[in-house]
Amino acid sequence: MKKIGELKVSDYMTDQATVVDDTAKLSKAIGLMEKYRLSVLPVVDNQGEIVGILTNTDLIGITHEIQADISALNYVSEATRDFLIQMIMDQGDTTFVSDVMTSPVETITPKTNLVVAAKKLVDRNYHHLPVVDESGAPIGILTTTDFVRAICDHGAMVAG
Repeated sequence: MKKIGELKVSDYMTDQATVVDDTAKLSKAIGLMEKYRLSVLPVVDNQGEIVGILTNTDLIGITHEIQADISALNYVSEATRDFLIQMIMDQGDTTFVSDVMTSPVETITPKTNLVVAAKKLVDRNYHHLPVVDESGAPIGILTTTDFVRAICDHGAMVAG
């Protein structure tokens, strides 16, 4: 078995074929994340190159904005409130992924040393690093969980 310092990202990354176009509506991206139980979704341009990521944290940010808008509705008439609620609901289907995604996004390759990638996760307080091929197309994700799995695998080997 390789020593932990010899491991590459490809040894532990999560293969992920699900991506979303930057021009897609946010509702489509949320549907994909829900369907495949993803906490991150690589965002690609029309050439298939990664231009960002959409994370649960990005979606939580939108939720806070909507909650602030809804709180303000306590100070208007019922008719105005109903109208504004409908506007907020309609807005959900006019928001594009590119409006809320995290961009630019730092990426790694399958050949990146796993310890170097883990250092990026820690130093930058990331939870996900998209893995791209030579053309910049996403082929997987390295998560903090993947790195913990590597440590567990190698810790179990050392502990016996």
